[in-house]
Amino acid sequence: MGSTYESQGSFNIRSDGDTETPEVVDVAVLSVKGSQVIVVTDHNNNCLKSFYTKDGRKQNSKVKTIEKPLSLTKLPSNRVAAAVWPKRIVLVEATPDLQFLRSLPTCKQYRGLAALPDLTLAAASVTPGIDILDMKGHVLRSVFVPDTAQQINHVPYFLCASQKGNILVSDYGSKSVYCFSPEGHVLFADTPRGEMRLQDPRGITVSKSGDIFLADWGANVIIHLSEHGQFERHILSGNDGITKPLGLCLDDQEQLYVCLPGEVKVFRCAPLKLINFT
Repeated sequence: MGSTYESQGSFNIRSDGDTETPEVVDVAVLSVKGSQVIVVTDHNNNCLKSFYTKDGRKQNSKVKTIEKPLSLTKLPSNRVAAAVWPKRIVLVEATPDLQFLRSLPTCKQYRGLAALPDLTLAAASVTPGIDILDMKGHVLRSVFVPDTAQQINHVPYFLCASQKGNILVSDYGSKSVYCFSPEGHVLFADTPRGEMRLQDPRGITVSKSGDIFLADWGANVIIHLSEHGQFERHILSGNDGITKPLGLCLDDQEQLYVCLPGEVKVFRCAPLKLINFT
């Protein structure tokens, strides 16, 4: 039986003290003291924000990052790490209000981050390769993106890690999706052609079963890929309110969160309803 994605609503990320129109780049969902806490990076207002419900009331908090935050990733112990301009990674804890922990200087300006099972971070910059960092921001090793037939610069903006610790990369420079093992071996590299060609791949996330979900910013669609990177179908489009999607994530119930201009939309996977004609 097939499935469809049903809207569970949306929320605006504007909060008190904003001086600019919010621009949400990435999202992570944590479970803290029985509350579901949604953490976003607000690129225009230079901060991380959290949204949650306590005692039936909607609450929010923020941590200023001084400069522009980009992608983020969920860490153990209700923490997140966010790549911040210039050349920093900021660590924050949700209590569920956000609490600043520390800022890690880095040797490059990273864009995408993914937490790995061995408590390291995969980090992507505009330079070739994905760096593996320790939790002090030091580069332990680098793995290199696969060659493509075209002379196109790789621009890996968003990363995520599978349950097995494999690193999935959304690369809008080469219009590709590729996957590395924890040891750095290329498991697949897919550059779709023709009607399935990617316009501007951005956010990427993976389910517990290995299914991959990819945001195409230029095409205004969310794409379902197989565990091996093969195109399955478009699951969401402009008809579902998808416009210029950026970051994606799945929560513990595998609801899908999609970052859109100024808001986050939430979708739930549901079986298609069979029509009985008898």
